Amino acid sequence: MPTFIAFFVAGICATGFVTIWFTTAYAELSAKRNCLADLDKQLRFHEGLYARARDGPDVESANGMLETSRMLCREASKSYNRILHKPMNLIPALLMGFRAVDEQNKQDKKRG
Repeated sequence: MPTFIAFFVAGICATGFVTIWFTTAYAELSAKRNCLADLDKQLRFHEGLYARARDGPDVESANGMLETSRMLCREASKSYNRILHKPMNLIPALLMGFRAVDEQNKQDKKRG
């Protein structure tokens, strides 16, 4: 009987650990992914503004905002990938479907 109780307590502790581990990883990764999605929307918005202002007097400011938005998007994708590849997040990320983001490929697909 004491062995059964010990196994039961160990099972509860292991289940609790895995639940907390996956919940924490999910919260951290989904927050970064949502931030990246918002910055991607902002980048598309600034690309549209730059396309409209290309021949106008505001081309310099539109280009500056576009470059700033690209830089922010690149930095956010680097941050997301860094958190994704942390040893503590690798297994939960793989099982929950989080994948690395390659900003260069995203920009090439949009242009091509």
